[in-house]
Amino acid sequence: MHQRELHRTSRPVIGLVTDFGLSDPYVGQMKAVLASLAPEAVIVDITHGVPPHDILRGAFFLDVSLPWLPPGAVLAAVVDPGVGSDRRMVCLEARGRLVLAPDNGLVSLTIGREEVAGAWSFAAPEMASATFHGRDVFAPLAATLAGGEHPMRLGLVIDPASLVVLPGIEPCLAQGAVSVVVLHTDRFGNAILGLEIERWKDVLDAAPRLAVRSPVRRTVRRVTAYAALAPGELGLLAGSQGYFELAMNRISAAETLGLASGDGIILGLDEEE
Repeated sequence: MHQRELHRTSRPVIGLVTDFGLSDPYVGQMKAVLASLAPEAVIVDITHGVPPHDILRGAFFLDVSLPWLPPGAVLAAVVDPGVGSDRRMVCLEARGRLVLAPDNGLVSLTIGREEVAGAWSFAAPEMASATFHGRDVFAPLAATLAGGEHPMRLGLVIDPASLVVLPGIEPCLAQGAVSVVVLHTDRFGNAILGLEIERWKDVLDAAPRLAVRSPVRRTVRRVTAYAALAPGELGLLAGSQGYFELAMNRISAAETLGLASGDGIILGLDEEE
């Protein structure tokens, strides 16, 4: 396989997405390893606030943040409830960037809409802690890859089609309605749906009337800004993260509808007045 060189910025960039939080020393230890092995690298803390073990939420944060890293960057995502088991540790190349993650569905959204140029798997060193691969495996790998080493020299080539994909995340259009999963509810109460703007804009724009059918029934108005919604009105708009979202004006749509990450909804596309 041809070892193509990734275009890199003047300084290596390593992005981090984890569920470690900030109350324990885990993030600091991971970044200490990066500081030792890649002292010249710029470390971007995308988030360490993924809820513990929430692979879907981690997959969303990874997917929407990857395009904002510069070409040649490495994004290490560690939401790893199966740490120490026989789950694979993988790397994939997408959009000219490298993603390191456990093979547990964390790259589901990325491989669902990006062309994967290559994928590799890595073994854990014997000295690695069975409970902290973020520090002992992913951080050293991220530092080495950010330094210019090609993944092929560190691991084994794998078929991108073999990567684990979370079940039920693909929207389904049938009988005038879309069944879709809530990927994330943000701190403003917006319920971000698994409807990519590029793929679903024409379908939703053509819908004469929208309404949530399940888990509750609620009329929805297609808008372009939160401020366009009247008090208490529910809207559907194209959000900043590349997905459509259900929102209200200064009110939590997620709380109003009783929605959380991972919930399924049915969005009707031709509802009667």
